[in-house]
Amino acid sequence: MGAGMKIKVDHVTNSSSASFTILKKYLSQFQMDLIMNHIEESHQFIIHRGPQTEIYNSPGDAWRITETDDSIEGWTSMDNFDMLWFLDKIGVERRFIEWDHS
Repeated sequence: MGAGMKIKVDHVTNSSSASFTILKKYLSQFQMDLIMNHIEESHQFIIHRGPQTEIYNSPGDAWRITETDDSIEGWTSMDNFDMLWFLDKIGVERRFIEWDHS
């Protein structure tokens, strides 16, 4: 599983998918709660992103997030919520990120 997280880094289109896994040992409980509720929680960070960048954060743009005993996992199949931006904003270290390409 690499360093603990898989997530897609290039542009996600309707014909591709993206997924990630973050081992819980690399996350605080606060970060896990934010990820599980990423659409609702993203609103507090939007003003810091700048006026030129569009943010997809409506409920239809949400990633499918699940929790196991050891990890938080997410999956999407569309160009939607910018999970990397959000993970940066909540302080998830990029050294634990390994993107999965489909």
